[in-house]
Amino acid sequence: MFSDGAIVAQASAHGTARRGIIRLSGDSILNAVAPFFLRKEKSSDSFPPAIPANQNCQGRIVEDTSKTAIIDGWFAPWGTSEPDLVVPCALFYWPKGRGFTGEQAVELHLPGSPPILDAVARTICETKFARLATRGEFTLRAFLSGRIDLTQAEAVLGAIDASSDAELQTALAQLSGMLSREFSNLREKLMDVLCDLEAGFDFVEEDIEFVAKTEIKARLLEIKARVEKTLERTKTQLGADRIPIVALVGSPNVGKSSLFNKMLEFFGDGSSSKAIVSNLAGTTRDYLEKELLIDGMRFILVDSAGVENREAFKDVADSLPRERAQQGLIRLFANAEIIVKCDDPTSKSNSREELVKNIIPSNTPLICVTTKQDLSDHPESVGNENIPTSSVTGFGIEQLGKRIVETLRKYSENGEMTASTAIRCQDALREAAESLQNALNILDDDIFLDDFILASEIRVALDRIGIVTGQVHTDDLLDRIFSRFCIGK
Repeated sequence: MFSDGAIVAQASAHGTARRGIIRLSGDSILNAVAPFFLRKEKSSDSFPPAIPANQNCQGRIVEDTSKTAIIDGWFAPWGTSEPDLVVPCALFYWPKGRGFTGEQAVELHLPGSPPILDAVARTICETKFARLATRGEFTLRAFLSGRIDLTQAEAVLGAIDASSDAELQTALAQLSGMLSREFSNLREKLMDVLCDLEAGFDFVEEDIEFVAKTEIKARLLEIKARVEKTLERTKTQLGADRIPIVALVGSPNVGKSSLFNKMLEFFGDGSSSKAIVSNLAGTTRDYLEKELLIDGMRFILVDSAGVENREAFKDVADSLPRERAQQGLIRLFANAEIIVKCDDPTSKSNSREELVKNIIPSNTPLICVTTKQDLSDHPESVGNENIPTSSVTGFGIEQLGKRIVETLRKYSENGEMTASTAIRCQDALREAAESLQNALNILDDDIFLDDFILASEIRVALDRIGIVTGQVHTDDLLDRIFSRFCIGK
């Protein structure tokens, strides 16, 4: 996938904007832009410049190529064919080892007109000093030059693809190196154990214990616990295309559909169908769902069928659809990140409430809501355990939305890992944990204890953690990751 030579591409978002960016990386980039860039010699220089861009002195674009520089001037997008047609341009220069890619780099900041940006990239390519970059090639070069590791490279894509503030913050945390430092620390601790162990190989014949087995075991147990904790975080991380589900649950006619409609009114875009509301219990047989965005957090709100006792509808003509609806509730609640349990304070039935409690998974975060506060003689106040609401007046709806967002952030985010990284590194972390367990088993076996086999298991764990950060990688792996990037990143 990677090849030498300077590359060029549009780095800013496609479409009309006040400013657009053309990015270059490689050893010959100054030669690629020099024929078409005219440096502004004085701040008082007027526009348009007095001389054509192609008459500019190439050697004076950057006076000291060992230092970063920002140079104002003009650029001729259509090259030598139209040297007098120039646009304002700010040239940002980074020497080798200072820029994002680790190579000599240039950014041209120009008017964000698509025809101008397309012409600039095409003109630069015509010099043969640079070619158009492939997908993700700038980030790939940053990875190969050691500027970032693989988790940070994936964070770049995570930041680009983020569709909410929460996803963006997770990607930025990973891009800052929080996850990289964690894995680097794990590798260092494993390397220390391996070095201590292998140092004792020279004393095998003398039967000298260079480092106590109890100390090695304690260190491996600590490392294994951290690997397993990280692995658990990857399992709780939402999938790349998965949006958390928030399910409304309650007995029939408790006010779920009315609450669903009021949530759509407060937080929706007005484009969705509303749930059917009726005083007849059991009106909702199927599910109605809507994707909402509250305070930067996306989730799917689901209006589910009411929880009923099978004895209550076994002789009813439509008992089969009701039976299927009840079976579907179990699957829905099992997949939900949050369950909003709705209680009707005006209801006198306690048997149905027991049915609701029995069907809710014990490990799923629960938000308790009382509905129909407009009908209550003694309206409740918002508390830590319960949120009173009214689908007629809108009372408590904003508080419910805030509580859902707070709960999602608490239970659904790991705060440091993008979904793509979590999915990719699960196998490697699981194999690392298995190798560490094998090493511990060897330490516990006094009869068949073999330091060489013990060291080999530790090397396997090191290798698997290296796969996560990219210290151990294959061309196929890089192709799969960077082919998902857009050109210019």
